[in-house]
Order: sequence, then structure tokens, then C-alpha cells
Amino acid sequence: MTLARRLFLAFLLVLAASSAVAQSPETGKLLDEARQAIADARKQLDGGDVDDATLSKLRDQMGAVDTHANTLLGDLAPKFDAIAARIDQLGPAPPKGGEARDIAAQRADLEKERAGLDADIKRAKLLIVDSGQVVAQIAQARRANFQARLSQRTPSPLTPTFWRAIATNLDRDVAGARALLVATGAAILAAFAPEHRVASLVGGALGLLLILLGRWWVERALMRWTADRMPHGRLRRSALAFATVVATTLLTGLGAQAIVLALDWHGVFGDDARALARAVVSAVVFGSYVTGLGRALLAAARPSWRVPPISDDVAVRLRHWPLLLGGAVAFSVLLKHFNEIAGSSLSATIAGSLVIALVYAVLIGSGLLRATRAPDGDAEKSARPAWAGLCIALLWAGVALAFVAALAGYVALAHQVARQMIGLGIVAVTFYLVVHLVEDLFAAALSSQANWARRTFGLDQRVLDQIAVLASGLFRVLALVLALLAALAPFGTEPADLLSQLGRAAAGMKIGQIEVTPVAVFGALAVLALGIAAIRALQRWLHDSYLPTTRLDPGMRTSVTTLLGTAGIVVVVAFALSALGLGLDRIAWVASALSVGIGFGLQAIVQNFVSGLILLVERPVKVGDWVVLGDAEGDIRRINVRATEIQMGDRSTVIVPNSELITKSVRNVTLANAEGRVRFRVPLPLDSDPARVVDIIKAAFAAHPGVLRQPPPNVLLESIENGSLMFVVVGFIANPRQSGQVRSDLLLDILARLRAEDIALSTPYQVNLGRVGDFGAQGPLAGTD
Repeated sequence: MTLARRLFLAFLLVLAASSAVAQSPETGKLLDEARQAIADARKQLDGGDVDDATLSKLRDQMGAVDTHANTLLGDLAPKFDAIAARIDQLGPAPPKGGEARDIAAQRADLEKERAGLDADIKRAKLLIVDSGQVVAQIAQARRANFQARLSQRTPSPLTPTFWRAIATNLDRDVAGARALLVATGAAILAAFAPEHRVASLVGGALGLLLILLGRWWVERALMRWTADRMPHGRLRRSALAFATVVATTLLTGLGAQAIVLALDWHGVFGDDARALARAVVSAVVFGSYVTGLGRALLAAARPSWRVPPISDDVAVRLRHWPLLLGGAVAFSVLLKHFNEIAGSSLSATIAGSLVIALVYAVLIGSGLLRATRAPDGDAEKSARPAWAGLCIALLWAGVALAFVAALAGYVALAHQVARQMIGLGIVAVTFYLVVHLVEDLFAAALSSQANWARRTFGLDQRVLDQIAVLASGLFRVLALVLALLAALAPFGTEPADLLSQLGRAAAGMKIGQIEVTPVAVFGALAVLALGIAAIRALQRWLHDSYLPTTRLDPGMRTSVTTLLGTAGIVVVVAFALSALGLGLDRIAWVASALSVGIGFGLQAIVQNFVSGLILLVERPVKVGDWVVLGDAEGDIRRINVRATEIQMGDRSTVIVPNSELITKSVRNVTLANAEGRVRFRVPLPLDSDPARVVDIIKAAFAAHPGVLRQPPPNVLLESIENGSLMFVVVGFIANPRQSGQVRSDLLLDILARLRAEDIALSTPYQVNLGRVGDFGAQGPLAGTD
């Protein structure tokens, strides 16, 4: 190693070492802080009796630890790889004293830094595991708290004890509520003071316009737009329903937020009043969403735009029910926040939960009665599907359970059951609407009327239909996962817990020595899809644009494009496996493992595949050739990887394995010459003029447009048989597939020309054999009178 090269390498190593040293103190501090946070969380959890608010804070802390640890791991891994690569460039350490002093010093520093980075990486990975375990412990604690709340019993509302507890804390609860309302009222009055009046009036008017007139105008504009601009079909209905829900929620929420911002524009609200205002906005948003969702799906005023299969009578009977349910949901959200802000007692909170549970149960029961009441006998009930009947039965059971639990003193259970029925219903209806919208969108975008899709992607309509079904299916799965996340939240499992578990699963799983991550899987699928699309585009360009400009015949063009497609697919699959984390060495091990199966079960398939490659390279037969293989005779339409398609004369197709075309005798009619031959024999009487007959036959050949002039047709007197002149006629045509039709045309023309010249074809002699007695005394040659 030269001195200059040593100095350059030493300079690079010094830079790498200094960069690693600069990061070490900060990395150690972050890891120590994360370790302490995990220790504190475990200490709190081991102490027991941790409320839900504390558990939520601990879960957020563990989420932050997991995020920082993953970020740190992503930063340290490239540095570790870079230092390891530089150490590898130095090669194995020589015996002591056999290496230059500066290189030995740099090697020692790099080894030290690599050891430090390796330790930090292991600590970061341990933090990720520990934080995940703490999150699981938090989720278990939340479920335990949830179960404890459900099993908690209070005095029944039917007993004086329940009302006595409320009366005991009534003065304090009323004072807290009065103080909150007075503070909020004073803040509103201050907002309308002369110096603040303009902003409050303008904002309030704007908010009311958005809530009242804005929603009304947007809904009608959406109705006109979908009717005029969107194509006929299901997409119009689902898009209008979805847009109605979004418009109702967004405009109502923006209107409420505009009013609150206008009143607090000059900061006249206190902390409690501002928190109550935010609670009002949240209640309005939730209530408007539920109301808009019900109105959009019922569509009582527009039956033809209704998405679900609901009868007009049921939709009319339920037309006011979404507004009542939305009001109940808004009241529930506002009451919960009001009790928290006002500091209401436990008895007041229980009483509020009881009221909400009973209101929800009454609303659900009234809705079921309205929906299941059939005005004309039991026809509607008989037409109801089994799953709908099961859902109705479960809802009635939930209503009964809520009433019984509430009256028995299990208020928390009654509140949970009633709220869960409402929540599951909202999630299910939202899932139904979103899935229908996406399915209709894919179906309309890739349907047979969407010419842009075929022009853009160059795919067949059947392929586009398959893509639409697969895409809508994938979205349905994603929507179902999100719906489950939302549905499981009230059971003590927060969506954040499930998302963190999904995030840890997304970090990857190890299969042997291969670590498979969702990112790698999607990357491999993307490489495979893009690679196949590129290969197909290159094949189309070669077949349609480039190869027609060469001297290659159509069969050779097809062979070239097929070989390119096969080789390209192999390369693309190799790249996709590499993106998945499977290197060529691992692929070789997989191939060796599959060799046993290939040798036994897949022998015929491999033989046909190799035979197909031989057919494409040697080209004993090609696309367009007329071949005869056993009983099969026809044109080769396509040479696939495993088999060849031969189209018979009756338009049927014979699938022949490629090995048959290699191992058996095949007659290729058009291999050396694509011309065909017409040959037939013409018997004439002995007294015919041979020269005249030859001229007549040649004239018939010359008059037919399908007969080639070169080589010229030939008429030969082959022999004299049975008292007849036997002429052999041979002519050539451009396509052997037309020989039958040309032969028929020529024979008809020759017969007509001979008849016009009074030349008759000879008839074969008839020889009768028999005994003399059968013919009388004169024998068979005796004449008749």
C-alpha cells in the first residue's frame, strides 16, 4: 500500500470516527431517559389502582419512547454499516506489529466505535420490546378497569337510596353548574359589549348562515351536480349520500366553530367557558354527523336516490328518527363534558349516565317499532333476510338488557350497552356507505363505458374488471379493520393500542434468516407490477412498431417478443425477490430444494417448458405454419410456454404440449415454401384431341386468379387406362389453405369448357360376371329385339 493511499484512507476513517463520537453522548442520554420512563411506568402499573386518565398518559409516553427508539435505530444502523464496511476494506488484522501504526490506530478506533454503536442499537431494540410490553400491560389494566366499572352496582333508581345520594350532593352540584353557566353567560355578554359587538355579530351571523342556509344550498347544489355531471348508475346515489353526510357535518361544525371564535375573538372567555364552548362544538359535530348519515341513507324525500334497499314506507316512518338520535348523541357528549368541567359529584354523573342509557334505549326501541311495523300484513316481515332478523333480535335484547340493568342498579352496564348499540350502528352504517361509494367508484372508473382507462393502461376490459374487484376488495378489508378499531374502543381497548400493535407487527417478522416487513412486501409487489407492465409495454412496442420495420417474418417477430417476455418476467421476479430480501444465494437454495419436486412431480411441465424454448429458438414450426401432427391438421396460432395452440379447419383449437412437437414427427406444410399445389386427374375418351384438351385445361388455369403464373401450371398425359386418356393437372397457388376451394373452382370451369367443346369425360367400363345359364342360350352378349 502506497503512502498516499494510506493517508487518504486514514483521513476517511478519521472523519467517520469523529462523526460517530459526536453522536455518542446525545444517543446515550436519549436511551437513558427512555429507560427511566419505562421504569417509572412499570412502577406505576405495579402499584395498581391507576385510573384511565393516567393510563392514557402512560400509553402516550410509551408511544413516544417507541417512536424515538425506532428513529434512533434508523439513524444508527446506516452508521454501523458504514463503519463495518470501512473495517472490511482494511481486511483482516495482520499479526501484531505487521501493520502501519496509523492504520492500526484507526482500526482500533473504528472497532471501538462499532462496538459502541452495536451496544446502542441493541439498547434501542430492547427499548422497543420493553415499550411494547408496557403498552400491553396498560391495555390489560384498561380492560380490568372497564370490567370493574361494568360490574359496579349502585342503588336502584327505584329505591330512595339512589335519590337520597343525589339529594346529598345536590347543592354542591347545582352550585358548580350555576358557576359554570354564569361564567359562560358573563363571557357571552362581554362578547357583545360595544367594543366587541361587531366581531360577535358578524361571526354569529356567518355561523348561522352556514348552519341553516349553507347546508341547504350545498345539498341542492350537490343534487344538481350529481344529476347533471355524473353518469347514470349506482355511483350517483352513493356519491350524493356521502357528499350529503360530509356537507352536513362540515358546514354545521364550521358554523358552530365560527360562532365560538366570534364570541371569543377578543379573549373574553375564561378557561371553563372556553372548555364548555369546545364541548358544544364537539357535540354539534357528532350530532350533525349522525343526523346527516341517517338523512342521507333514508332519503325519504328522494326514493330513487336511496342507497340501501329500504322500502318507502319504512323511510317515511323513520324520517324524523335521525334528528332525534343526533340530538341524543349531542346531548350525551355535552353532558359528559359538562360534568367534567363543572366538577359534578359521582351521584350526578351516575344520574346522567342513567338518563343517557334510558334515552338511547327508548330511541332504539322506537326505531325498531317503526322499522318493523308492516302496514299490509306480514309481507314485509317474510321478505326480511335472516341476518336482518338476527340483528333486530339482538337490538331488542340489548334494549331489554339496558332497561333491566338500569333499574337493577347496574347503571354503568346499562350505559355501556346502550352506547355500544348506538356506536356499533353508526360504525356499521358508515362502513356500509363508504364501501358502497368506493366499489361504485372503481366500477364506474374501470367500466366498459370508461374508455380513458383502456386508452391509458392499454388493458383488456376483463383485466380492468378484475382490477376493480380486487381494489374494492382490498379497500373493503381496510375499511373493515378501521371499523373494528372503532368498534372495540368502548370495550376497554383504545384504537391507539391496536394501532401500536399493528405498528410493531409492521416492523417485520422473521422467517428463518429472512426478515419480512410489510414495506418490503409492498415494495416487492410494486417492483413486480411495474416490471411486468414495462415488459408488456416493451413487447407491444417491439411487435407493433420496431419489428415490422425489419426483415423478420411475422412468426419470427412473435418468437422474439415471446422470448423477451419470458426472459423479462424471470428478471422481474428476481428483482422482486431481491426487494423482498431474498438474495441470489437464498434463491439458489430455494431452487435446489425445489429440484427434487421438479425431478418427480414437475418433470412433464419442465419438459414442455424447455421444449417451448427450443421451438422459439430453432423454429421448426412457427406461428402461422400449417402443420400435421397425427390426426391434428391446422394453423399454429400461438406458441405458449407450456403448449401450442393449433386451429383446425372447423375453427376448433387443439392444445398440443410442446414436447409433442419436439419428440414426434411433424409435417410442416409451409416450412420451406408457403406456396400450395393443386393436383387432380382428368379421364377423357381415346378419340379426344389431346392438344385441344391441354389448351382447354390451361385456359381454365389461366382464367383463375388464385393460380400462380410462376411456376406455370402443367398438364401431362400420364397414361392410357381402361380405354381412356388419363391427364394429370398440376398448378400452384399462393396459400395451401385455399387448395380445396381452388380445386373445386378449376374442376367446375374445366367441365364447363369441355362440355362447350362437346368433349365428354370417359366413363369406366362395366364388366358383369356370371354363369351362362343365367343369360339364356345366347349368353350375355346376345342382342335384343
